Amino acid sequence: MSGIYLTWLADVLRAAGIPVVDSGYGIDGWQTRARSSGGFPETPLGIQWHHTASSTTPPNDIAWQINGCDDAPVGNMTLMRDGSIWLVAAGAANTAGKGGPLTLSRGTIPLDSANTRTVAIEVANNGVGEPWPQIQIDNYFAASNAINRELGNRPDDVFSHALGTGNGWTDRKIDPARAEAVQGPWKPRSVNSSGTWSLDDIRSECLRRAGQSPGPIPPPTIGDDDEMLKGIYQSNGPALYLCYSGGTKLFITDDGMWNGAISLCGKNGVDPNAVTVEPGEFAAMGVVTGPRPDGTDEWGNYV
Repeated sequence: MSGIYLTWLADVLRAAGIPVVDSGYGIDGWQTRARSSGGFPETPLGIQWHHTASSTTPPNDIAWQINGCDDAPVGNMTLMRDGSIWLVAAGAANTAGKGGPLTLSRGTIPLDSANTRTVAIEVANNGVGEPWPQIQIDNYFAASNAINRELGNRPDDVFSHALGTGNGWTDRKIDPARAEAVQGPWKPRSVNSSGTWSLDDIRSECLRRAGQSPGPIPPPTIGDDDEMLKGIYQSNGPALYLCYSGGTKLFITDDGMWNGAISLCGKNGVDPNAVTVEPGEFAAMGVVTGPRPDGTDEWGNYV
């Protein structure tokens, strides 16, 4: 078993006041369940918001997500109509499909990599007009905020399945929908004829419920350690890395991630120009988290 597994999910969700089902119904073993690639290669950058497009019972939804789908496991958890969350997988799961790059507060999701870089919350709703109970809406926000907080992300590090072609995702998904079926005081705007919720409205409400307001992205934190962004560094080869004070290095894999790194430096008042350091000094800064280029050691130096 390799990679990061979010085995703390049940505890964090219960601490947020959400009923959790983490055993029985084929759920057992969720702590080590993942897609074929295994656990997350790095601390997830945000949360995916989906709906199931189903009208069945919780056990039937879970059975399909864990065993019935050819791409199982589907999602990391499912939020049911009564507000309870049933856990599916602690490792990387399938559900985001093609898309990216997408820049969030701690970095950029590379092209077609949302499944391995973000946590997926599936929500039980048929998506074509079934009412969204207020308890389900409230726990959608509570779960999203609690998980992002545990990961060291901003509350608005979320995206919907229907993110749209402007950010690299396709237009074939509409979820979550429909906006007019949302019950309770929060009412998202509809952005298309399918009733897809406005992502701006979702993100604003995540911030409001977390007691925050939109503004400059704060210095990133990763996991349990507060890590200030150091900048972009290069050692004895062409590879560039986004580095943090706590010893985390992220290999900049493509133009999308490069643009995200430059943006992150600007928002945190860090020089965006690459700093060249000697191999020994670079090794002392910590190991590479996630993928690294061929021919490099764990510190990111070419060998």
